Amino acid sequence: MMAQYAADEGARFALYCHFPDRVPGESVRLTREELETSLGNTSGDYSDETKDWFLKSFEVIFAPDFTAQFRSVIDQLTRVLRARNEAEALCWHAVIHGHLRDIVLTRAPGERKISLGDLKDLVHEARAAVFEASYAQICGHAKYLKLLRDHYKSRTANVPDRERLFVIECDETTHTLELVDVVTCLRGRYYLGDSPPPYIAFRGRIDLRVVKHALWRERVFFHDGFDYGGAKFSPESLISPPLPGYGVKLVDFGVLADLAGLVKIHEVHDFYLTDPTKSPFPSARARHAAVEAPSDLQVIFGGRT
Repeated sequence: MMAQYAADEGARFALYCHFPDRVPGESVRLTREELETSLGNTSGDYSDETKDWFLKSFEVIFAPDFTAQFRSVIDQLTRVLRARNEAEALCWHAVIHGHLRDIVLTRAPGERKISLGDLKDLVHEARAAVFEASYAQICGHAKYLKLLRDHYKSRTANVPDRERLFVIECDETTHTLELVDVVTCLRGRYYLGDSPPPYIAFRGRIDLRVVKHALWRERVFFHDGFDYGGAKFSPESLISPPLPGYGVKLVDFGVLADLAGLVKIHEVHDFYLTDPTKSPFPSARARHAAVEAPSDLQVIFGGRT
């Protein structure tokens, strides 16, 4: 904390802890002697003025014991997120805890912000995933696809202007022309008006070079970050192509992380055969849906039955 304060003297810090002999809510400030002892050998790294101002910007707050805090959080989740029972509240606690951990691990300190609306969206998506998995098992695959199609059905005449990434898992049974049809379907659905071309990444057992050749043969043109044959991949060229207008951005799944920080992806749609994948864009709204084959996307987005 001292190092962070030295870099940003406008910061404020609080350390929450529990001791049986302290009243919850009580707060104390360190003395100069206590700070010097805590800093140890690093004390000389900071000026006396910086230390004095830090003491005014830092406090220790005594909190209730862990059990009481945990019970309070579960009660709040039950009330705010309308959990039907304690078991469901515990489930949402695990989902939120994992999401907050990912934010801490992947975002810089000044970017670790999340709102109540974000948490509600997170729980809504988790609840939808559980519902959809049960729906498919009980009602059958055809009705499950119709459910997804209704979810993705546009509510307006225009497609909202958002950067979208579609991640589609393939296996050894996936046919190349099946993927050509999927790319054509997504291009027709989302490259409209002011909406930018969708990013599409295939993962799993698929040779992307074969897919690209098939797309060119079918005259389905795309950007892929390679300006010419033999060129190195350029994230900048993919994001802002020198010759825009193809309507699709085809990206190798293995280089998605190279785009993080260069482009703001608003939505990530993960269609998986076995397990969902983690999005490299933590600020994007992610949706995961199980499918039996990539061709299911033609039903979901194209209306084919």
